[in-house]
Amino acid sequence: MRICKSCNAGFEATDSDQRFYKKMDVPEPHYCPACRNQFRLSFRNERALYKRKCDLSGKSIISFYSPFSPYKVAAQDVWWCDQFDAMSYARDYDFSRPFFEQFKDLMKAVPHMAMIVSHGENSEYCPYSVYYKNSYMCVSGVVGQNIMYSYWTNDSRDCTDCYACSGCELCYECVECVSLYNSIFCKDSHHSSNLAFCVDCDGCKNCIGCFGLKNKEYYVFNQKVTKEEFDRQMAELRSDRGKLNEMMSRLKAHVLKFPQRDLHKVNTENSTGDYLINCRNARDCFLSFGLEDCAYCWNIPQGARDCADINYSPKAELVYNSMSAVNAYNGICNVFCWDVKDVSYSVESFYSNDLYGCVGIKRGKYCILNKQYSKEDYFSLRTKIVESMKKAGEWGEFFPTSLSPFAYNETIAQDFYPLNREEALARGWQWTDEELPLPKVEKIIPASRLPDAVTAIPDDVLNWAIQCEVTDRPFKIISQELKFYRTQHLPLPRRHPDQRYQDRLAWLNPRKLYNRNCDKCQRAIQTTYSPDRPEIVYCEQCNLKEVY
Repeated sequence: MRICKSCNAGFEATDSDQRFYKKMDVPEPHYCPACRNQFRLSFRNERALYKRKCDLSGKSIISFYSPFSPYKVAAQDVWWCDQFDAMSYARDYDFSRPFFEQFKDLMKAVPHMAMIVSHGENSEYCPYSVYYKNSYMCVSGVVGQNIMYSYWTNDSRDCTDCYACSGCELCYECVECVSLYNSIFCKDSHHSSNLAFCVDCDGCKNCIGCFGLKNKEYYVFNQKVTKEEFDRQMAELRSDRGKLNEMMSRLKAHVLKFPQRDLHKVNTENSTGDYLINCRNARDCFLSFGLEDCAYCWNIPQGARDCADINYSPKAELVYNSMSAVNAYNGICNVFCWDVKDVSYSVESFYSNDLYGCVGIKRGKYCILNKQYSKEDYFSLRTKIVESMKKAGEWGEFFPTSLSPFAYNETIAQDFYPLNREEALARGWQWTDEELPLPKVEKIIPASRLPDAVTAIPDDVLNWAIQCEVTDRPFKIISQELKFYRTQHLPLPRRHPDQRYQDRLAWLNPRKLYNRNCDKCQRAIQTTYSPDRPEIVYCEQCNLKEVY
């Protein structure tokens, strides 16, 4: 049993962990899996976007970095142009100084990419999105059109305020759903259409407030109704914000009547974690697809093999303790390094191999602190640096959060490991109290003054700001968004987009495994439902008997 140097929790390195560490030539970590994950997430800003100027071209841009950030920033097209060469910031390695201290200096010298958007069209406000079109304020989606205020929404179109949904169309406020059509406020539901406030439904149509149904039609709170009664209730529900709020409360109470499955896994073998598909030998992993022989991985969309402690790193192999190491092979402690091989302790480097401690390298090799070396000199110096870091206890540990270019409360670490200002500063981490400028509008109206019926909303609302009913923060409705609400006959939201995002997070189970017993057979199980929660939880075998 080891004791985490950060939170003092006890944790163990399993036999498979130790075999992996030996293969990667890293020591057993000094921090528990949760703290290691927290450190990585503290380097990923997804939702705090700012207007500022590109430090290389002077043009106005949208950026992860505020105008007051000490880090230099370049527009994405400028960063990728041939005129920008990160090797011009090269420096010699100084063995009299710690590695992380030297790396911090390099991080502040080399301009960073203002925003990471790939193959987007009219979707410049969609960080980490790929092949998105006509979309706004979406994060980490792959292939989408007309998507707004959504996260990890893939192969979808015409959806708003969704989280971790795939193959969906005309959906609103849906969470962890697959192949839904024309549905609102649903969770864990698949291959269904025209649902409202349904959980764990599959192959269903025209249902409201239902749990656990398979291949059913015209049901309300798990009771059969006529088509006319369903149509009446659905029309009333969609037109009244008060009824929507009431329905969510009723749904949460209704769900407690039924046994919940312990974990959400499809076609998995010898794996633990939640929301896993096609995984084999995956341990303590979450929201991931196609993992094999992996541990402590989050949000892996397209498979990884023989990896540990990685996030957002599809097609990775032999990668350890990294964030967004995409199509990477044999790497340790990297951040936003894509199509790389034998790269370690580097940031924002692409199409490269054999880098160490580099920032912003494109199509490079044999570089240390952005300085070019011969192959022989590179490996000689790299060996000396690694030995020095081993003696200092740094080797294998992720970058200290104090090196993150973002304030802690700008990053998604705050979403899953929330701290207050005093707690973050006490750890030596950054915090921002900077407030975004108020929207330039004709007037700001309280959310309570909005009519329920979207038909009563004038076009002038596009010139107003709405004051959030929870946080009082004003927010605007954009024209594409208003069109969506009108088409879907939905009332306008009364909460700021950031608050709506937090509401969706609160609907999710924590990404943490608890030990408890199946409430039917008493078998010991691991689940994301803590023992003190009120839900009835069944193991996989008992749940299958209950359903089928």
